[in-house]
Amino acid sequence: MIHVHANCVVAFLLSTWLAVAAAAAERVAIVVDSAAGPRVRFGAHKLAMELRRAGLEPAVVEKANSAQSGWRVVVGNRRKSQVIRTMIRSGKLNLKQEPPGKEGFVLASGEDRTIVVAGADDSGTLYGCLELAARVRAAGTLPKNVDFADAPVCVLRGPCIAMQRPELVYDNAWYDFPYTEELFPFFYDKKHWRRYLDFLVENRMNTLYLWNGHPFTSLLELPKYPEAREVSREQLAKNIEIVRWLTREADRRGIWVVQNFYNVHISHPLARAHKIPFQQSRPAEISKLYMRYCVSEFVRNYPNVGLMLCLGEALAPDRYDADWMCQVIIPGVKDGMKQAGLRQQPPIILRAHSTPIEEVVPAARKLYSNIYTTHKWTGEALCWNNARGEVRRLHESLAKLGAGHIINVQQLSNLEPFRWGSPGYIQTCMQNARKMGAIGLHLYPLRNWEWPVTADKVDPPLKQIDRDWIWFAAWARYAWNPDRDRQAEREYWIGRLAQMYGTRQAGEKILDAYQAAGPCRPMLIRRFGITEGGRQCLALGMLMTQLVNPNRYRPWTLLWLSNAPEGERLEEWAQREWNAQEHHGETPPQVADLAEQRSAQAVAAMEAARQHVSKNREEFERLANNMHCVQTLSRCYAAKARAAMHVLLYKHSRDVAQLDRAVPLLDEGLRQYRRLVELTDSTYRQACSLHWPGREIPFQWSKLGYKHWRDCLPAYEQEVANFKHNLAALKADTTLATADTTPAVADTDYKPFPPVAVKLLSPQCETFEVKPGAKLFTGRGNVIKDFAAEHRGHVIKDVAAELRGLQGIRISYTAGKGKGVRVEFELPEPATILVGFVRGNDRTYAKPPELEWDVVFSNAVLVDDFPQIDVCAHPFPAGRSDVDFGRGNYVILGFTKASQSLEPRVVFSAMMNALMNVDKLFETGMGVSQ
Repeated sequence: MIHVHANCVVAFLLSTWLAVAAAAAERVAIVVDSAAGPRVRFGAHKLAMELRRAGLEPAVVEKANSAQSGWRVVVGNRRKSQVIRTMIRSGKLNLKQEPPGKEGFVLASGEDRTIVVAGADDSGTLYGCLELAARVRAAGTLPKNVDFADAPVCVLRGPCIAMQRPELVYDNAWYDFPYTEELFPFFYDKKHWRRYLDFLVENRMNTLYLWNGHPFTSLLELPKYPEAREVSREQLAKNIEIVRWLTREADRRGIWVVQNFYNVHISHPLARAHKIPFQQSRPAEISKLYMRYCVSEFVRNYPNVGLMLCLGEALAPDRYDADWMCQVIIPGVKDGMKQAGLRQQPPIILRAHSTPIEEVVPAARKLYSNIYTTHKWTGEALCWNNARGEVRRLHESLAKLGAGHIINVQQLSNLEPFRWGSPGYIQTCMQNARKMGAIGLHLYPLRNWEWPVTADKVDPPLKQIDRDWIWFAAWARYAWNPDRDRQAEREYWIGRLAQMYGTRQAGEKILDAYQAAGPCRPMLIRRFGITEGGRQCLALGMLMTQLVNPNRYRPWTLLWLSNAPEGERLEEWAQREWNAQEHHGETPPQVADLAEQRSAQAVAAMEAARQHVSKNREEFERLANNMHCVQTLSRCYAAKARAAMHVLLYKHSRDVAQLDRAVPLLDEGLRQYRRLVELTDSTYRQACSLHWPGREIPFQWSKLGYKHWRDCLPAYEQEVANFKHNLAALKADTTLATADTTPAVADTDYKPFPPVAVKLLSPQCETFEVKPGAKLFTGRGNVIKDFAAEHRGHVIKDVAAELRGLQGIRISYTAGKGKGVRVEFELPEPATILVGFVRGNDRTYAKPPELEWDVVFSNAVLVDDFPQIDVCAHPFPAGRSDVDFGRGNYVILGFTKASQSLEPRVVFSAMMNALMNVDKLFETGMGVSQ
């Protein structure tokens, strides 16, 4: 009985103490005008939540009781708030500084324990509330004296979400995915959305981009085109409801939702009904009417949702871009404005990708002034914290053309699937972007194609905003203000990481690890990679053939000419080394050494942090493993790059001792890759998130895999075994080992591709059998000199064995060099088209699209007195399709099965034979011992 009685006394005393403490909690009146907008009220709500966590007793009121004791926080738009204006007139508030511009705010102390949050606009008021809330969180109470003003440097700051999937699941069409619960369950999860939107506003992001090929049928009724429907009525109703809800929730957080779409992509049912392609290089007449209607209906139904468009990829470059923008998109926007009663032009954001944007924007701005531009920052990877050459020139040019220019940090193909978060690197990126004139940031998540989850092997899956919070937070912080003091920023990030992992000591070391690891993967991709595009997954490694002869794999020259500091690639380094020339800039040996050093520093910092971690231990261990993965990947690349240097020196010297020196380095690279398989086997589901046919480095995508490191290991083991076998053969036959030239690989080693019959729908073109003796172009010139040109030696002398017997399509040489030729065709099954493009800058000949058209055969067709022809491949679905490459000539060299494996190679080229020979050292069945 005594024991029970004691417990009752303790409980009574505890409850009494809590009641007294509650009664003693200091009251805070958060004063908001009755006419305040949703953003102001949301800011006041967020401030009240933080005050309550600090032990205060907040209440949001429209009028404060002057007789009531406690704090008073007046929140409002400087221009609209009646309370703030009255305080200034009465002398109770002396604003020493005005809110400094759009979205800016001032925090100021007034009389009688009053704090004023005055925004330049409603968004500024919201951000001022968040700033005051952060100070309360840090100090545990309201500040006694405050006088602080702030405003963002970048006008638009926000991430994107891909309404796209890792695999092509809808008619095998790129970028096109209907909005359904099956494909995008997260899109219908309001709890997820609230948490995500709160995350964005806490980081002061004000834009959210949704990416899709053709979203209109998923979001609009479109009664004029009932045949365009792609989702059920029930699904459409859900989509409309969730988008309206999402835009309202985003708006009260100061976030502008922007919908991206591609051109010309149309409804698939509409295309089938009218027997036209889903994706058109030359727009059909009905597509013009349909897309203008889609745009107008979108503006009418969603007047507060922005539009961002990609004119390129499908639409033929240099042909229809300006007309499409000026005659379809802008009129559609204006139609919608008129129907919605809008007086102010909604912003249009235009991508520079795959379009002559410097011609399009001036033409478009004669009709519509509120056009922003956006362009990729170092391509589809994070290659560098700066830009030079053509990429820098284009950013600077676009900054002067439109209403404002936005950098697009896109895809991050060299960073996924691992964590990445170097605040210092990001700050430098944003500082340099501002120097180029950018006023906005469009940010991809680290794993774009599988939003919202990460690749970590965790159940339930980790969310990207949890795992990669520092990625989003750092970009947002430096988009707001890139010119913050570096030492103060170090303290800021140590504090953030200390909150995450429990102690300052842990935070400091983990920050050191992030900073040390930051440059590793950017260095590796720019100095050794094939491309900064989604074609390459850096994390899975590279084949030695890709290192010693990147020309086989359609290297993207902007990777090292613009998206990297000046320096040398492996080929140039070897040539200079052999010729005893001075090296310049960033060199392969420097990058190999530095990547190893920096990644080792990152691992050491993580191990030093381990003993100090007191919170989030599981995530710390995942992050530590992440740093070990980056170190192992760096060591693998460094060893293979050093081996490639010796192989390339052998090309020049024919000294077999160079190949002997490569062997232990190849063994070391393989050992490191096996270690990488061990580190990722139970920790990651897969590497890259994109599983489309366009991914080809290190291995061409296939249903067989190449998604995880373990899938790739046998190929890397095989290439080392091949090298050792072929090296032994070289040593056994000294004439081969020292020969200056080696004959090209016999074409009999390759077999013709299985053909797919094609129905030609363009009467001005004609089909032909691809074989020696066939003409490249039709004989339909209208001018005598052009007619002669069509027959002057434009006859196939020899052609790659794989192409022989395929059904090609040729165009008129005269028409091609004029306005260009669009070719329409119909396929009975999915197929891969093989198109011949002339290498070089002669505008007589068309150029392949920048992305997703991969060179499979270099110098594949021999024609007397004719430039080199490279063959590019691209998948097409069954049904009607077309190709249109704008002005210039090209030749279709056939269609083969979609399942046909495409082995890139150089077919006829004495000049490149030496490089080709060193390739063969790593391949099976084509050893030099033959």
